[in-house]
Amino acid sequence: MYKKNVTITSVDVDQNLELRLSNLFKYFQLVGSNHVKKLGASHQDLINHNVLWVVIRMDVKIFRMPKLDEEVVFMTHPGETRSFVFPRHFHLFDKKGNLIISSSSMWALMDKDTRKVVLKPEGLVKIKSESSKYDLPLPDKVVGDAPNKIMTNKVRYTDIDLNGHLNNTSYIEFILNTHKPEFYKENRISSISINYDKEIRSTDEVSLYSDNSNPEIIKGNVGEFTHFAAKLEYVRR
Repeated sequence: MYKKNVTITSVDVDQNLELRLSNLFKYFQLVGSNHVKKLGASHQDLINHNVLWVVIRMDVKIFRMPKLDEEVVFMTHPGETRSFVFPRHFHLFDKKGNLIISSSSMWALMDKDTRKVVLKPEGLVKIKSESSKYDLPLPDKVVGDAPNKIMTNKVRYTDIDLNGHLNNTSYIEFILNTHKPEFYKENRISSISINYDKEIRSTDEVSLYSDNSNPEIIKGNVGEFTHFAAKLEYVRR
């Protein structure tokens, strides 16, 4: 298990003084990266084998979002490796030890040059699985139609990460911006499931589609192909 204490700052929060969902994903990425580094599977360790970590799917259940200046504890651990899939679980606790957010995710290794998933990675350190009573089931595939086009976003310099593609947190920012600020004053996200189906690169334009319901299906297309699909649930404040 890996734990990290965090105090939520002004750069982390939205207009409601709550941790913004995209910044929650950034913390997931941070604590996950810190842990695999300790386990001998850091970005540099993988580059030495010409592979990269990529997230395939993620589920997040939000009982409440932490507030500005709140002290919280992130906990993460790897699940049992399944073929080429590396599960990872995340949990967020308040200072009294109450679980406020839980997440399960599925990761894979991508060849740095071919950009294809490596089905039989060799030579890498074996990551021992762990479990917690708070673990969610591994994510299922998001299914459903999203017929209504909302907007088109061009991938920008600030959206690209060290792997040279759209960072997984930038997908979340694309999704959040399909609604106006007023929407989030009245509603909060209680869960999100997202499939990262195809890589989005720096030259791409991403069209966002929605089914305008609750739960809401949002898809991101590059051309005619869906590159990600998400399902979000909202509750009234």
